[in-house]
Amino acid sequence: MQSPIKFELIAFPEEKPRKQRLVCGLLLLALMVPSASRLCAQSASPAAESSSQSDGINSGGYLIHSSIDLGYRYNNVSGSDAMYDTLVNLQTGPRLLDQTLSMHSLDHQGVLFDDLSINSFGWGGDPNTVLRLRAGKHKWYNLQGSYRRDLSYFNYDLLANPLNPPNATPSVPVLNSPHEFDNTGHRMTDVDLTLLPESTVSFRLGYSHNNMTGPSFSSLHEGTEALLMQGWNTSMNSFRMGVDWRVLPRTVLSYDQSLDYYKGDTDSQLAVFNPALLPGGGSVELGLSFDPANNVPCAVKPPATGLIGPGGTLTNVNCSAYFNYLRNQRVRTSTPTERVSLRSNYFQRIDLVASYSYSDADMNTPLYESFNGLITRTGTRAFLGTGTADASRISDVLDIGVTAHLTKHLRLIEKYYFWAFRIPENANFNEIDSNCIGPCTLLTPLSATTPTTVNTLTQASFNQTWQKNQTELAWDISKKVGIRAGIRFGDQVFNHFNDFLPGDLDNFVVHEYTALLGFWARPSRNLRMNFDLEHTNYDNVIFRMMPRKESRYRFQTTYTPLPWVVLGGSLNILQDANNDTLTNYVGHNRNYGFTASIAPNDRLGIDLAYNYSDVIQNALICFSDTPPLGVTLPFVNSAASCAANDPTNPLLANSYYTNHTNFGMGTVRFKPAKRVTANLGLSITNVDGAIPQLNILQPQGATQYKYVQPVVNLSVDLGHKMSWNSGWNYYQYAEGSFVGPTAPRYFHANSLAESLRYAF
Repeated sequence: MQSPIKFELIAFPEEKPRKQRLVCGLLLLALMVPSASRLCAQSASPAAESSSQSDGINSGGYLIHSSIDLGYRYNNVSGSDAMYDTLVNLQTGPRLLDQTLSMHSLDHQGVLFDDLSINSFGWGGDPNTVLRLRAGKHKWYNLQGSYRRDLSYFNYDLLANPLNPPNATPSVPVLNSPHEFDNTGHRMTDVDLTLLPESTVSFRLGYSHNNMTGPSFSSLHEGTEALLMQGWNTSMNSFRMGVDWRVLPRTVLSYDQSLDYYKGDTDSQLAVFNPALLPGGGSVELGLSFDPANNVPCAVKPPATGLIGPGGTLTNVNCSAYFNYLRNQRVRTSTPTERVSLRSNYFQRIDLVASYSYSDADMNTPLYESFNGLITRTGTRAFLGTGTADASRISDVLDIGVTAHLTKHLRLIEKYYFWAFRIPENANFNEIDSNCIGPCTLLTPLSATTPTTVNTLTQASFNQTWQKNQTELAWDISKKVGIRAGIRFGDQVFNHFNDFLPGDLDNFVVHEYTALLGFWARPSRNLRMNFDLEHTNYDNVIFRMMPRKESRYRFQTTYTPLPWVVLGGSLNILQDANNDTLTNYVGHNRNYGFTASIAPNDRLGIDLAYNYSDVIQNALICFSDTPPLGVTLPFVNSAASCAANDPTNPLLANSYYTNHTNFGMGTVRFKPAKRVTANLGLSITNVDGAIPQLNILQPQGATQYKYVQPVVNLSVDLGHKMSWNSGWNYYQYAEGSFVGPTAPRYFHANSLAESLRYAF
């Protein structure tokens, strides 16, 4: 699903545009009250304009600015709460909307720091919460740190939905996404410290922690589709250290060492979705897919008229179903990396940048998987799988860039890139299948099955080498015009060894030939333009959807016809093609944008933006499909034959994906009175696209929708360094096609935030 574009209106102070909000004093620093100023976020906060253009407070040799914005958010949602939470997820409650603190030593005589800034936003219940800290002591250290917490709620109910027919007996609609994330918490912490930043030798230390935990769902196909509860739990700890040495004037040699340690402890177990009672007692889970007319998970046996009879009893015990399922697969990955780099312009006409890095990652994952139920296709009543898998990833990366200034206006630019990795892996698994001896049903006891042990021992390796060399000549013809032209050659070698047997090798070699062209122009002080072109040919592909031809066009311009009018335009086009007779792939991603900023005086400002994107991906596919009796699907009925290439998928058709997105935004800022600032705005995202219809119940979903977001902000200067702010957002999401056998995704919502801001 394409995510709608969100925007926020920003209040512009009278004297300094886009000046960030300040924080509320040293007391907040002492208490470490998290806060921050955000200029663009998920929704518009109340317009927060400083109640006065304060010069701050001088205290203890520091110039101090501070602000705090405390308020309350009111929300009202009509329609789909799940879709609102997926796209917006702003809830009702008190909020610390933002807070900032800055301290600057006027004479670099601070005891612990010369400069300190803390800013944050979202504390109190918003889905995105951020705290940022920067501190430094002149010539001694620079410290940067941040903490972010995101609540990831995702429930787009068309994702992985089996689209069960509503006329099934009984009807079993799937109203939530089988791959739902239910406010899963994502926490990210980053700390970086530089010691002696202006010395001949300086040192760098860093640490990052990335953790994601919470409830989520997934699905599994074993005879039929089962809904699984996933207790999501992953974490990444990264440790960094480095040293920079100025070995010569204008020459820095650096060494970096890092260690990334990943832990994956996400387990899966059977979730209750569509249970049924068994004759004689007990219950069984029939899973997500439910279409008895097409034998999913099984057919209705007369004289029964439905698969689940009165009292919830299953009428056909020869059905694929689950009694229990459990999967535990702990993953541990350790990735140490060393990197050496050089930056130099020691020689007058030569600029040099070079780096080399090496990493050797180790991964291991023990597996425990158990199933108890019935897979009718194989007559399996249960299985138990155990074992371990190990893999390594050895990577070498070399990057060199040299710029030779041949004359004052002519430069030769040479870039070389080399990347090689190999992933040797081995696995040793043991599976015990309990297969039925004779006719098999859900009532067959495990004692009536024959255990069969299957041992799997595999060794494989994925190896790839990729290198590119780019040469360009850049000429500044005059102060107003410049051009550049060049060529890039590259080759990519991919090898897959399976069990290291002679001849058991997949080998692909792809050569790249790219022409480069660009120009820039400054015909006047008010007009600037840049254009870049890349055209690439590949003589081979590794997988069928890779292009054999690729073209990129980029254009940007800025025009200032008046001092208070700024116009901008951009064009970004990517075109792909692969005319292989079995692929016939055509794709493009075209993006066109326009912006305008008009500010004739400090009482009126207008911002306008428009963006259009056009995405297409078309390719031939071989598939197998038999629509239900009486159903007409043009995509299937007009398919040609692919039986000669793929007998198991005998139909051939052009699979297409199109997406046309129009986005428009306009904001108006004005001051109706000396102490009042108002902002009005509107953004509209309109998407019109299409995908092949392989199911008569399949809607177009997120390929056709409209997302409307008007917004109003109002700020009133109350004096005494205080202001009252109010912000209103409206959200409306609507899809252009029918809903299908799912919960409707339409919603509209009002969000009002009121706050009181204090700043000095």
